Amino acid sequence: MAEIMRQIGISAVGAAVYTCLTTSAYMTGYTTIVYNFVPEGTDMPYIRFGDFMDRRSAMFGSRDFAPEDIAFMVHVFSNYQGDKECGDIMSAVTKALTATALSITGYSTLYNCELDYSDVMVDDSEPAQPCRHGILRFLIRVCP
Repeated sequence: MAEIMRQIGISAVGAAVYTCLTTSAYMTGYTTIVYNFVPEGTDMPYIRFGDFMDRRSAMFGSRDFAPEDIAFMVHVFSNYQGDKECGDIMSAVTKALTATALSITGYSTLYNCELDYSDVMVDDSEPAQPCRHGILRFLIRVCP
């Protein structure tokens, strides 16, 4: 029996997430820029995604295929005075990533993201410009 080769899809999922967040109709109402690495001095609001974690799926699998659970974070930063802008952008991101299945290079089918966690924090480490920091964690189960 041939051994099933695991495939780590972090780069492919990252590319699909970026494409979704920059082309989704849910995101067109916002002037946020999407980054994987945020340049210093970037104006808010903006979105940063990353913090990928890949593990063998505990939900399903067999001797014939090796599915992966890939978790990733989307961070929303806003200097709007209140939660509204951050919350609205978080809602748009969630709609964009969960409403349409992602096409992921190297995988033969489309996959849906699932929202696993969300939170909004006030970051007042810079007293001159406190900001809202929205955190979203998504999970996507993929199989090559």
